[in-house]
Amino acid sequence: MAHVVFLRAANVGGKNVFRPAQLAAALKHLDVVNVGAAGTFVVRAPAPAARIRQEFRARLPLELAMVVVPAREVLALVRARPFDGVVFSKELRGWVAVLHGRATFRPALPISAPAAKDWSVRLDRVSGRFALGLWRRQASGFVFPGHVVEKALGPPATMRWWETLERVAGIARAPRGGRSS
Repeated sequence: MAHVVFLRAANVGGKNVFRPAQLAAALKHLDVVNVGAAGTFVVRAPAPAARIRQEFRARLPLELAMVVVPAREVLALVRARPFDGVVFSKELRGWVAVLHGRATFRPALPISAPAAKDWSVRLDRVSGRFALGLWRRQASGFVFPGHVVEKALGPPATMRWWETLERVAGIARAPRGGRSS
């Protein structure tokens, strides 16, 4: 079974810097595909999550929080089309936060930040280990979706843009050793 590895706070603002492509190359025996620079990887070789964590930790040059998710969960989320009908642009993007544990709180949704009609981040739903919402560009500055999720739900969260999960799903569906379009 394929898995997806999400590293938290990797290559952000000049901190926790490493080279994801080099890490993927070092893990080629697991058929690891790097997805961008933020620490997202698809592991296509059949291996248990515990072994994947161990292999990544042994090769990472620094300590990073990590979530290993069965690829079938990401595929199911993408198939569910949670943003169906939303037109994305530079001004409006979808995001997904992977929770590093069970939600401590169950707030009424949606939650907006700032809590006004001129919101920048909106947390719309929680589906299993995933929190989903929208980000809207505001002149007042950037509100990070992960902070909104952590405050609302409790556990740490690793945020990715929706298009990254779509890419991950395409890679997970591709035959082993191959790449998706």
